This record gives sequence, structure tokens and C-alpha cells, in this order.
Amino acid sequence: MSFRYAWVLIFALSLLTACSDDSGSGPSDDDADRSDGILDGDEEQSPDGDNNGENEGSACMDAPPCEEDFDCPESCLCADGACQDANGARFDLVTDQWRLIYRNDLGTVSIVDLSGNWIVRSASASVMLDAPDETGLRLEIKSASERTAEGASVDTPLGENVESLSVTAHWDATAPEATWTLTAYPAGFLTARVTVRNTTTETVQLAKISALTADGQDGGGLFLGMHPRTHRIWENGSYTYLDFYADIAPGDVQRDNILMATVPGDFRGHSVSNWDHAVADLDSEAVWIAGALTFETSSPVFNLSYDPAASVAAPDGRAGFSYFSAEAAYMPHPKPIAAGASQDSELYYLHPTETNVFEGLERWALTAKRQMGIRLWQERDPANRVPNGWNSWTTSGSTGGYGTGIDEDIVLANLDVMATELRDWGIDWFQVDDGYEPYYGDWWWREDKFPHGAAWMADQIRQRGMRPGLWMAPLTLDADSATAQAHPDWLAGRSGIGTFFGTEYKLWDLTHPDVQQYLRDLFTTFRQDWGFEWLKMDFSYYALFGDGIYDPTMTREEAYRGASRIIREALGDDAFFLAVSALGAHFGIVDADRLTLDNMPVWDRQPQDASKGLEQGFKPTVRTAARRYYLHNRLWINHSDLIVFRSNPNDLTWPRVTLSETQAFCTYVGLTGGIVKLGDKLVDLTGEQINTVRKLLPIYDKGGRPLDILTREFPEIWHQPITHPLDGYTETYDLVGLFNWGANVDMSTNPYAEVADTGAPRSFEIDLSSLGLDSTTPYLAYEFWTGEYIGEVVGTLRYDVPSHAGRIIALRRKQDAPQFVGWNRQITMGGVLLDTADWDEEDRTFIIRAKVAAPTAKAPFVYEIAVRIPPGFALSNVNYEGVTVSGAEQLTEGELLRLRFMPESTGDLNISLRFEAR
Repeated sequence: MSFRYAWVLIFALSLLTACSDDSGSGPSDDDADRSDGILDGDEEQSPDGDNNGENEGSACMDAPPCEEDFDCPESCLCADGACQDANGARFDLVTDQWRLIYRNDLGTVSIVDLSGNWIVRSASASVMLDAPDETGLRLEIKSASERTAEGASVDTPLGENVESLSVTAHWDATAPEATWTLTAYPAGFLTARVTVRNTTTETVQLAKISALTADGQDGGGLFLGMHPRTHRIWENGSYTYLDFYADIAPGDVQRDNILMATVPGDFRGHSVSNWDHAVADLDSEAVWIAGALTFETSSPVFNLSYDPAASVAAPDGRAGFSYFSAEAAYMPHPKPIAAGASQDSELYYLHPTETNVFEGLERWALTAKRQMGIRLWQERDPANRVPNGWNSWTTSGSTGGYGTGIDEDIVLANLDVMATELRDWGIDWFQVDDGYEPYYGDWWWREDKFPHGAAWMADQIRQRGMRPGLWMAPLTLDADSATAQAHPDWLAGRSGIGTFFGTEYKLWDLTHPDVQQYLRDLFTTFRQDWGFEWLKMDFSYYALFGDGIYDPTMTREEAYRGASRIIREALGDDAFFLAVSALGAHFGIVDADRLTLDNMPVWDRQPQDASKGLEQGFKPTVRTAARRYYLHNRLWINHSDLIVFRSNPNDLTWPRVTLSETQAFCTYVGLTGGIVKLGDKLVDLTGEQINTVRKLLPIYDKGGRPLDILTREFPEIWHQPITHPLDGYTETYDLVGLFNWGANVDMSTNPYAEVADTGAPRSFEIDLSSLGLDSTTPYLAYEFWTGEYIGEVVGTLRYDVPSHAGRIIALRRKQDAPQFVGWNRQITMGGVLLDTADWDEEDRTFIIRAKVAAPTAKAPFVYEIAVRIPPGFALSNVNYEGVTVSGAEQLTEGELLRLRFMPESTGDLNISLRFEAR
């Protein structure tokens, strides 16, 4: 750690009061509201934190009248309308976007933009001992009897030579001390952390830490637009436990009294978001981003409320959110901190002045990646790509899949279909799911169902050119399992909230050394002896409900992440680790996470679904997974669960699934860049369904943005720039995804308004400048599923999408020579498989090189490549080299040439189009 300067102030409040009385005026509460600050090493600082005396006093006296501290020089405070010497009570952090002012006499910070407009007012930090609610002891930085402030220039994993402020608070001899550290970064964000040091002679029980709290009841608040009603709160799960559904709530959302009474942790927000949140004002476009950067000992949440009775108004008339906090409770019980020991809170990220909600969330995710030192699957080996595969669970037996009803013959039959129909098209993983084991906890293979065993099955998958994967639920077990019966002392109890969520499974005590060794041995066998290369870890989140554990000093998160790391280490970096739900508990450990509840073979939802949070189906999956798009390729690879063609054969009350609906879901998956996973019995797929899957494969791994996510419950407009094609193609271009989900919700109004499913097409008008494209440049537009050449587009893209359908349109800058505009092979139309599509002016030849796959008798596939031929070019011949093709033909439609052919084998194909000048 490097320091350009440091200052220290030990500040007794009684002494400050005496000094204030002598001067005849003291700082008012309003003085903390406009906070601007910089820890700037360019100015010499005296040991007490002031700039050198006389100049500073003169600067204060010479300053014009003030209303806020922001109006005064940095060494001054605003009191009674005049700037006065701060006497070491003010410390500033500054970026080129905002200013933070810390008031050591008040123990609070405020943040303003560089025009002095409030963003955060009168915020502090706090520690709860013994219990996270009102029965515990609250120690607030602002209520401390003594505070020490120290500024320094420091190096962190996020930046070098950045400005940091640390405030150490003391209460009395019976309480620990706490240090509140705030660090500003040039990118415009700051981090906050609280460190508790037990300076007493007894163990203390740490129940909760808030790294930043702004409370309207104490004059605080969070300020963005004119009124919270026009804001949207983009959540990432809620109340720590409800991680399977992500909401976007209006800024004036009301508290959920049932949840607040049910879930432990004493969360005070009307909105309680897990891991991170974004707050965006639809009118002013102001954006606030907050998130955690570490997740080691707790599950961070972000509380936000608007209570008119507690809201404070800014000088410019903006109504503030009445409560914000970035906090985490220690569960299932307070964490004991021994005398002389210390405990850090998680590290929190705050960006007060983002101007784009997408860039803001993506920036947070990348910052968390850097803080945790995450190396993505693709980064660990250049040969690694986002996986594409099949899962034998196939959405469950009750909905027409296999569920647990699998055996060796069933698995091999589907494996053979995959090898024949999909392997050469980009499928590379084959996963055996639940049903091979006798009980959860007894992770050996049943001889009556799989007589050849695990290693043989993994070898069969490899022999067919794919990589083997296996499902497990290693952190839970059945009470009747032999393992549970043999090791009752390895089992944990269950917390009260765990009992509420269900008692179906027994839980391992993940702090027990024997359990840790058991997991190490199990996954060494999994990887080294059985030879599986993919783990899907399911039902693991139940382990977060454990209680009565071997090591009571560990929180649920410490135990869970410790066990997950043991599994990760046993698997090795060359194996793929997929988890389900419990997002933050997996950050930095797994390669991918399934973001939602199980997808189901239904468009809208299961008929029996009672609440949004429990809905399952294509649209509910899209709703929550889209709201987590920004995690992809930053913290891990996103997984939106299974693609399904069939309808539920076991319950005819479920609406039937159409091919158009599945293709719409495939369009969504293609735009996410996430895992492609098939959820049907492969032996039952038709040729048309197989070809639909082929058109996704292999997936292009960069994800798009859901542009209208704040105004539509099911986002209808997606944008995916193709900036780094994976297989040699060098042109950059843009994809626009358009969806007609039928019924939707208009979230641009408050309250939200239902959009009926009329069955009619939906008309879209997309301003190209909203995509970052030049509104005066002509682009060529081509739609993938229909093969429609839309033609030249300038300024606005207009397109109609049928009900229950999705479309994806490529936009390429118009050129003066022949150019590739699209094909029917892969949904990104150039992101993968295409090596070259270039015009050679000297030879007057347009050259296309691509990887192609041979169709099959069950699923014939005619390739179609679309090339625009501008005026002045006359095609003389077309030549195919490399892979032999049959049925080659050229169709001309105005300026568009369509090349159609069928490869007779899998390999590289070169196509040369030679032209004569007209």
C-alpha cells in the first residue's frame, strides 16, 4: 500500500462542542447534506487535517455566503449562511462526477454531483450486536463518543494510488471499535467497508453490519429524479432467501409486511434486493448502482424505501427515498468475535451518478470480477467455449420428460441421437441427471439401471465425440440413505427459516472436518475415477438453512462457500462447474449458474401458479433471466435452463406449445450468449425441431441487452453488437431481437398497466441512434427465421412480429461491393462458423469460407446464404471447393442473391462468386 499523504484527527465530541460554543455558531444538520470531497495529495495537510491555518481561515472568510458545505472551500463548513473554519471536521473525496463530504463532528457523509445537487444525504454506517433487530445493540458511527478520521492514497485490487478515508469509532469500554473505510475510484464509483475490532475482554456477537445507511427519520435520503414514483428499482432476488425471482419495482413500492415478518434479518426496505440493485429514473435518466464486491461471510442486501412521512425534500424540490442501506446480517446466528479479533464486512460498491443503467450494472459486475480475481471458463483455456448440451432430466417426468426414470438404454439411445443429429452442428456436452443413484447422499450408480457403471458411461459419451456431465445434489441427502444412517454426527440441524422452506432433505454439516473430507474424496472420484467433466450441483442452497453445526463461529455463507471451494478444487480448472440459484453464494467459485426456477413446457405459465415468484414457463424464465443478463461473461456464464418443444402430455389444462413459441425462446437464448441446453427426449424430436436447435449451435458467447427492460415486464427489444466473431469473420455489425410475447405489462406507467394478448402482430419502430448507430448511415437488414431481406434502413427500423414469436435482424453497414447479409445456419449470422465473407477487388471475387455440417435423413438441412449485389456487378460464376455440395442453386431477388446447397460431409467450405463489370 502506498501513501502520498495521511492525516489523522482524534476528535472528542465534548471538545468540539466547547470550541463551537466559543465561536458562537456550530454546524447545523444541513451542513452535512451537500457533501463534496477530495482527498487530494496536491495540497499540504497539517496533522490535524486542516490546510495550513491562516490561508484556510482567510479562504473561509473570503468565501461568498453559503447554503451548504459544498458552497465552501474544502477546509470550511457552512454555518449560519457563512463559510467557517472546519477545525478538522471535514474530509472530502472527489471524482470528476461527484463529491463526497464526510463530517467528523456528525459522523455522516453526503454525496452531491459537481453542481451541488444532493444524491446521498447524511448517511452513516452501523454495527449490530447480539441480534439484527431492535432487540440488539446498535452502534452507529454517528453516535460514537469519539471518532478518528484518516485519509490516505492507497493501492487496492481495483486501482492504484486511489483516495481513501477511514473513520474509526469508539463508544465505551464494553463495545468493540469499528472502522468505516470509503474509497473513491476514477471510474466514478466508491467502495465502503466496515471492520469491527473487538477491543473488549469478552467475545462479542456480531449480528449485522451496514456499510452505508441513509434514513429520512434522521434527515437522510437518496435523491435521483423528482419523485420516487417515476423510478424503477431493478432487483436481483430479494430477502436473501427469495433468489429465484428478480423483480423490477416502482420506486414507491409498498412494504411487504408478510415477508418482513417471516424472513429473519430485520430488513427495513420496501425493496430488499440481493447482491446488487439499480435505481433508474425514467424521466431524468439518473441512475444509481449499488452492489457487493465480496460474498465471503454474509449475503449482502440493498434496502430502499419511499415513505412520504419520512422523505426529505432536496433544495431543488426532489423528493428523496426515505431509506437506503447496504447491509448484511450474520446467519443463522450472530458471528462470535473473540477478544482481540476483528471481522470485515463485505466490500460494497456504490456508483452515485451512472447515466446508463446497462453500463452501470455491467460495470459493477466487472468490478466484482476484478475484486474476486475471477477467471472465466473461456479465459482459462482458449479452446473453451460456452457449453451446448442435453440434460436427461428434460423438465421432469410429470411434464413428459424422463425425470428420474432413466436407465442405461434410455441414456444411450438419446446419446446416439445427439451424436448423429447434433454433434457436428455444435453440441459438445451430454449430461446424465437425477435417477442413477439410490438415494441423495448415496452417490453410487444403481446396478439395476446402469449395470456398466459411471466410468463406462462417461467413456461412452466421449467415444461419441462429446464431453460427459453429471448431476448431483452433494450438500443434501435423504434420511434413508446409507450415508446418513452411517454418519448421523455429520448432519446439521435446521434453522427456523429452513424449516419454513421445507424439511424434505437432511443437511450436511459443512463445517465438520469429516464432511469436508467426504466431499473432497467424492469429487476426486467424480473427476479422476469416473471421468466426468461437468458437474451440475443442485439443491445445494438448502445447506444455507443449516444450524447446530460443528463450528459455530462460522456463518452459513462461510460454511457453504468453503464446501463449494472444496468441490471446485477437487474438480480442477479443466472441469465445468454449474450451480443452481443462490447466486451470490456462488460468485467466484462456479463457472455458470442457472438463474431461474426450472423452465416448463408452457408459454405463459403453469395454470396452477399462484404468484409471479413461483411461475414457471418460457415467459417467466425470460423475465427473471433477462433481469440478470449483466452477470454473463462477467461473473460466470448465464444459464436460462432448458429449451423445450413438447407440450405437457400429462395435463391437458396446460396450453399447448407451438414451434413459433419455442423458436421465440431459442431467439432469446441466442441473444443471451448463455448455455444452450435441450430439455426434450431427443429420440422424439422431429426434423424441424432438430433444425431449430441446429440454428442455435454453437452459441455465440457475447450477450445482448434487453433495451426496454425497465418498461416491459417481458422485454421486447434486444440489442446485441457482434464485435468479436469467434471463427475468423472480421466484420462488426448489430443484431436486433424483437419479441411479441402476447400478454405483457407496461411498466412505463405507475401503476403498471396490463397489455392484452390480442393475437395481432406487434409493430416496432427502432430508432437506430438508440442502438449507438449513425442515424444517417444506410444499413442492410436481414431477418434470420424468415429469411426476409428487409433491405436498406436509414434512421429507423420498422418491423412487425406475429403474436407469440421472436425475430432477429442483422444490421450491416451498406457497402459499394457485394456483401454477405445473412444466412440460415446460425442465429447470429456471422458470430460463429463464418471465417470469411470478403470482397477481393483485384480478382473481382466475393469469397465465403465457413464451417458446414452434413444434414441427415431425419433432418435434411438446405443451407441458404444471402449476398447483396449492388448495381454495376454481374455474376459470372459460383464455385464451391472443399466439402462437396449437392443441389446447389442461385436465386435472384432484385439486388439479393440467395445461394442454396446441401453439404455432403462436415468440414470447411469455400465459395467463390466471380463478377464481371457491367
